[in-house]
Amino acid sequence: MKRILFVIISLMSFFSPINILADDPVELGVPSKFWTFPKIYTMDEEVTWYFDMTDTGFDEGIDLYMWTWSPTEPDAGNWESSSDFAKLEYVGNNIYKTTIIPLEYYRRANPNLTIEDIEGSAGFWMRLKTKNGAYQSGVFSMSWSVSELKDFKESGEAVTSYPAKFTMDDPLSILFNIEELTFNGKKGGLLDVNFESLHFHSGLDNWSILQEAQMWLPEIVEKTKLKHISDNIYKMDLIPSEYYGVESDYQAENIAYLITTHNPDWTGTTPDALLKAADVAPYPDPSFSYFPQKICAWDILTLTRQWNEKTSGILKYTITAGNKTITGEMDGNRDKQQAHINLLKELAGQTDLTKISLKIANKDGSTLLTTDIPLIPLFEVE
Repeated sequence: MKRILFVIISLMSFFSPINILADDPVELGVPSKFWTFPKIYTMDEEVTWYFDMTDTGFDEGIDLYMWTWSPTEPDAGNWESSSDFAKLEYVGNNIYKTTIIPLEYYRRANPNLTIEDIEGSAGFWMRLKTKNGAYQSGVFSMSWSVSELKDFKESGEAVTSYPAKFTMDDPLSILFNIEELTFNGKKGGLLDVNFESLHFHSGLDNWSILQEAQMWLPEIVEKTKLKHISDNIYKMDLIPSEYYGVESDYQAENIAYLITTHNPDWTGTTPDALLKAADVAPYPDPSFSYFPQKICAWDILTLTRQWNEKTSGILKYTITAGNKTITGEMDGNRDKQQAHINLLKELAGQTDLTKISLKIANKDGSTLLTTDIPLIPLFEVE
C-alpha cells in the first residue's frame, strides 16, 4: 500500500508544474546557454532572445517569465504574479524565447527612455522565474551588441562578421560600411548610386549552393535585402543552414558573396568575397539510453536517442510487453529525440512481467535498434 501511494504522489509531481508559493524564492541555475537572433542588433530593432534551461533545476516545459531591472524594470510590482507580456514562449527541448524591441519593452517602465539611455546602462540584467515567484534562476546579463556596432563604425573596415567564422546552425551577422566598400571598381562607389535597396547575392562553398538575388521574385528580394542600421552601415542576418536550405549535417567551408543594388535591376556589384566557416567536430555516432536504469511496471520510462542519422526523421517506437503492444513517436530533433511511457497505465493488470521488448524505427520503418529491457518483479518493490 505504501508503495502504491508513493507511486501516485510521484506521478502527480511528474505531471504537475511547480506551483508552490514560497516566502523566500528558491534560486535555481542560470541558463546553460543564451543567445540572440539577430546576432548583432540595435536597440530599436526586433530581436529574439533564446534561453536554454537544461540542467538548471526547473521542470521541463514549465511556464517561465522574464524579470528584468536594467536598464528599467518593466514588470515592477508584479513579482508574485508576472504580467503576460513577460511570459516566455516554450520552444521545446528546454529552450525558451521572447521576441521584443528592446527600446519599446523597457519603455514600459519609462516612456522617455532613449537608445542612448539603454546604451549607457549596465546592460540587460535579469532572472527567469515562475509566475508566482516561488522559483527563480540566478542573475545573468543578456547579450547585446553596443560595443560591436561602435567598434565597427570606428574601425574604417568595409566588412566584418560576427562571429568571425560562422557555423551552420548559429546566428551570423555581417556588417557593411558602404563608404568603405568597393563598388564597380571604386571605393565608396555606392555613395554615387541611387538605389532602392542593397542585396546579398551568395552561395555556400564557392557558389556551389546558391541563394541568388533574383530581383524579379519579391520574396527573394526581401530575403536577400540588407538592413540599413544607421548612416552608411548595413547588415545581413542569417542562420546558414536555414538560409541556404541544406541538410542539418551539411558542413560548408565558406560563403561566397557579393553585394548588388536593386533599381529594380542590378546596376553593379562589389567584388566577390569569402567568409570562412569555423572548424567543427564530426557528428557523433547514434546513442541510445533509457531512464531509470532499473525499472518496474509502475515506473515512467523515458527513451532517449541522440545524434540520429540525417535521414531518420521522426523516430517510432514499439514496446511489446506480454500481451500488450505500445507504439508511439519520439519528440525532438536530430540531436535528441525522446519518448515518455507511463508503464503504470500501459501495463495495468500485468503483474508477472520480467522484461519488455523495444524496437525503434526511422520514418521509413527501417529498424534502428532492438533490445530487451529487464523489469524488476513487482513483488520485490511492494
